[in-house]
This record gives sequence, C-alpha cells and structure tokens, in this order.
Amino acid sequence: MAAQRFPKDGVFKYFFIGLFVLVAALTFWVAKPFINALLASAVVAYVFYPLYSWLNKHIKYKNVCAALVSVLILLLFIGPLFLVVESAAPDATYTYVRAKQKIMSGEFIDVTCPAQNENFLCSFQSRIKVYLQQPDVKYYVSDTISKATGFVMQKIADIVFALPLIFINLFVTFFAVFYLLRDGKRLVEHVKDLLPIHPKHRDHIFKRLQDTARAVIYGTLVIAVVQGIVGGLGFWVFGVSSPLLWGMAMALCALIPFIGTTIIWIPAGVAMILAGSAEGNPASVWKGIGLLIYGFFIISGIDNVLKPTFIGDRAGVHPVLILVGVMGGLAAFGVAGFVIGPIIMAVFKVFLDIYKQEYEEA
Repeated sequence: MAAQRFPKDGVFKYFFIGLFVLVAALTFWVAKPFINALLASAVVAYVFYPLYSWLNKHIKYKNVCAALVSVLILLLFIGPLFLVVESAAPDATYTYVRAKQKIMSGEFIDVTCPAQNENFLCSFQSRIKVYLQQPDVKYYVSDTISKATGFVMQKIADIVFALPLIFINLFVTFFAVFYLLRDGKRLVEHVKDLLPIHPKHRDHIFKRLQDTARAVIYGTLVIAVVQGIVGGLGFWVFGVSSPLLWGMAMALCALIPFIGTTIIWIPAGVAMILAGSAEGNPASVWKGIGLLIYGFFIISGIDNVLKPTFIGDRAGVHPVLILVGVMGGLAAFGVAGFVIGPIIMAVFKVFLDIYKQEYEEA
C-alpha cells in the first residue's frame, strides 16, 4: 500500500510554516545573548577575509589558513591593549596620588612668591589655601575625591565581575570568525540563492551590500590609522612619552564609536596639567593645554569631517543616512552596529530603487 502524501496546498503547508516560524523564534531566542558577538565576528571576518584569501593561495589547507588569521587577529586586538595598560598604570597611579595631595593642600601650582608685590598666581593660590583650610570645605573636598575614587573603583569592579561573560563572548566571536573565514563565501552564496527575488535585483542588492560594507569598514579603518598617526605625532610634539605606543592605542580606540580617540588624548592632556601643577612645572601645564586643543581640533576633527563624506560618497548613500544608520545601529546591535546600521539603510534605499524601477516598468 502506497504511503499517503499530504496535499501540497493543504494542512501540511500551514503546519510546516507554523513549525518553521516556531523553530526560527526558538533559534533567535537561543542565539540572542550572542547576537552582538556574532555580528562582530561577521565584521571582523569581512575585514580580514582578503588576508585569508591571499594566504589560502599559498597554503591549500583552509583550516590552517583560518587558524593563522584568527590568531593574528587575537594578537592585534589584545597585544596593544596589554601594552597600553602596562605602560599607563604606573603613571596614572603616581599622577593621581600627587594630584590628590595638591588638591587637598591648595598648592595647584608651585610658584615663588616675593615678599612684596605679590603676583596674581601667588594671590590666587593663597586664597585657595585659606579656603581649603576651612573644616567644612576640607570635608566636602575630601568627600568628593573619595566618591570619585569609589565610582572609578566600582566601574573597575563591574568590569572584573563581567570578565567571564566578556571571555565567553570573545570565545564565540573568534570561534565564529574561524568558520566565517573558512566557509563565509559559501554561506553568502547559499543565502543569495535563497532570496525569492529576480536575479538582477538580487545581484544589485548584494553589490550595494558589498559597496556599503567596504566603504564603512575600510573607510573607518583608514580614518582610524590617520587619527593614530596624527595623534602619535601630536604626542611627540607635546612631549608625551611613548608616542608610537599611544598612536597605536588611538588608532584602535578610533574604531570605538562615540568614544574614539578622546579616551586617550583627554586623560593625557589632563594628566600633563595635573603633573605640571604638582611638580611646579608651568611648561608642562601649557603643553597639556596645547595637547587638549590639538586633540579637539585636529585629532577629533579628522573623524568629524572625513568620516561622513568619505563613507557616504564611497557607499553611494547620503551622509545623513550613513549617520542615522551608525547611530541607530549602535543602539540596536552594539559595537557591530556601526557597520550593520549603514548596511540596513543602504538595503532600504536599494529596495526603494527596485520598487521605483518596477513601478515605472509596469
């Protein structure tokens, strides 16, 4: 007796659709904690895929090529971070202790005050000393410093307690990077074949995706390298130690949206001002002020001026859409959203173009 077959347009069709939706929802629910890690892995794999492709031409084993590139990526991300932390920690501790002592004593700038004809700095420092000697003021200053220190320590503690989750996400990211490097091209072709649209529109969509991704990713990388070079040069001019190391750190931090290089040059400038005040070195104070001005107008100015124009022109998308895509993508997808958001806006524009074309042909 032949097995009974379900009609193609009958109950089985709706049962399959319902089951597919349920499985898709459960899959998303399971993968939700690692969505940002998976998106980040896709961005990283796209950036380093040309290197993997070049390496695969010389080494025929895909697993070996993907493993070598993955290890290189890990070293590129962790190595500079470790060097920056190791180099900055002692200086930051010394500057904090000396600045705290000077703030509590009121001696912001060490100056030699003559017995007569007291200058403005001497007069200002004398008034600050008298003001800080008042019990209420001394208590509030000490309490403010303690609260600020407690806030910083609490944030450090939060990061320490979050380390297990951070390591899990890093493991998922680099695990996914390995397989995306090895099988990414085949995965893209598979997704491309599943799209139920006309082949010419399908090719147009994927070309715009590629153009936007290339413009956003490589444009951001180029601008980050330029900021790192300009920042390192500024650190050298203003006498900051290890300008090459700090330039590398700024190039990496330039990839972090909203934070960028400010996390490097603002603390460096403030530290120079505080250290100069603590050591009685006015030249260091003026160098710190100059570094802050240089960072605001030159280092950050490169990012604010070049990024919207450079990325918008190369992606073929209006700079406003790129900006909205970056901001919205960051809010929705985390760090990887600075690429995912503009891609979504570009795809939206492509679908509008397809609709317009089909409407005109009809």
